[in-house]
Amino acid sequence: MQRLFWHFYLVIFLVLLGSGWAVEQLWQKWQPNLEPAWLASYEKQLAYGLSQPSQQWPNFIDLAISAVEFDSISWLPAEQQQLQQGKIIKLFQADAVYFYYLQQDQLWRLGPLPLTQESHATAWFNLLFFVLLAIALALWLWPIARDIRKLQQGLHSFDQHNKIDLTLPKHSVIAPISQSVQQLTEQVTNLLNLQREMTQAVSHELRTPIARLNFALEMAHQLPSDERKMMLQDVRELQQLVDEILDYARLETAQSPLNYQHINLTELLTNLQEKLSPLPGATISMQLAEEAMFYGDGHYLERAIQNIIINAKRYAKQHIKLSLLPISAGWQVVVEDDGPGIPAALRQQVLEPFYRQESSRNKQGGGFGLGLAIVQRIMQWHNGHINISDSALGGACFTLTLVQRKVE
Repeated sequence: MQRLFWHFYLVIFLVLLGSGWAVEQLWQKWQPNLEPAWLASYEKQLAYGLSQPSQQWPNFIDLAISAVEFDSISWLPAEQQQLQQGKIIKLFQADAVYFYYLQQDQLWRLGPLPLTQESHATAWFNLLFFVLLAIALALWLWPIARDIRKLQQGLHSFDQHNKIDLTLPKHSVIAPISQSVQQLTEQVTNLLNLQREMTQAVSHELRTPIARLNFALEMAHQLPSDERKMMLQDVRELQQLVDEILDYARLETAQSPLNYQHINLTELLTNLQEKLSPLPGATISMQLAEEAMFYGDGHYLERAIQNIIINAKRYAKQHIKLSLLPISAGWQVVVEDDGPGIPAALRQQVLEPFYRQESSRNKQGGGFGLGLAIVQRIMQWHNGHINISDSALGGACFTLTLVQRKVE
C-alpha cells in the first residue's frame, strides 16, 4: 500500500507541476499578442484627438490625462525613438493599457483603458489546465483499471480444479496486491482440496465397517428381533449420513458440473408428485402451469425440489401444496405445508449444513441437516435463491426462484 500511496502522490505532484508549467509557458507566449481587435482603431482615434491642441483634448479623449516625468519609465531605445517621432506607445498592466505621448518635451500618460476580454482568455487557460490534468490522470489510471479488471476476471473464473494466474507485471502499481491474492487463491485451493479428500476418505472408510455391521446384523438371528431392527435402523441412518455427506461434498467442491438442457418443469413436478405420494405423510396437491420450459440441470433441480417436499412430508399434518408460478425473470416453485412452520429467527440457519431444530433431533423427525443446505447450493448454481416464509396453510412456505438464463 505504501508503494501505491507514493506512486499516486508523485504522479499527482508531477502532473500538477507539469500542467502548470505548460500552461504558464503558453500564457507567456500568447500574452504579448493579446490585443483586442478594436484596440488598433481606438489608437487611431486617440492619435487624432492628440493631434488637436491640448486645450481640446478632453473633447476628443475620454481617458484620464496626466503629465509624468520622462525618466520615470525605463524606455527602450526603439520606444524613445517612436516617442520622439510623435507616436503613441502602449504599455500593458494587468487588465488595462496605458498610452504615452510626448509633446514639446512633456510626456503625457492617458489611461488606464480596461481590457475586459482578458478575463475570457484567462478562463480558457484555466480550462486548458484542467483538461491537461484530466488527460494525465486518465493515462495514469487506465493501466491500473486494466490490471484491476484482469484481477477481477481471474477471481470470477476461480476454480480449485484449474490453477489460475493472477500475477501482474512487476511494473504494475497493484502488483503486490495481485501477488497476495494469488497466494490466497492457492491457499484456498489447497484447503478445499484437503477438505474434499478428507471428506471422501472419512466417508469411504466409514462405509466398510458399516457394510460389515449391516451384514453381521442380517446374520445375527440369535438377537431379539426388536433390538436387531433398531440396530439395522441405526446402520441405515449411518449409511444415509455418509451418502448425504458425499453428495454435499461433491456440490460444495463443484465436482459434478451442471448439465444444462431444456426442462419441462411441469412434467418434472408431476413425476415427483407421483414418486413421493406413496411415502408416509400428508397428501400433495399441485397447481402447475400447462408447460413451463426452463434451461438448467434437471437432475439437480429434481433433487432440490424433492428435498423440500420430503422435508414438508416430515412436518406437515394433512396437506402439502406444490405450485409453479411464472415470474418476469423465470419461474418460482412454491412448496407449502400445514405443519408447525419455521420461526423467522431460524430461517437462515436451517439452510446451513448440519443445522437442525431441536424438535427434529430424534429418530422420528429424521434428517441430518444437509437436505436444505444441498437445496441452497443447487439454487446458487442456477443463479437462483431459496426463500422461507409463512404459509397460508399455517406452516412453512419454501419458494425456489429459478432465473432463466441464456441458452449457450
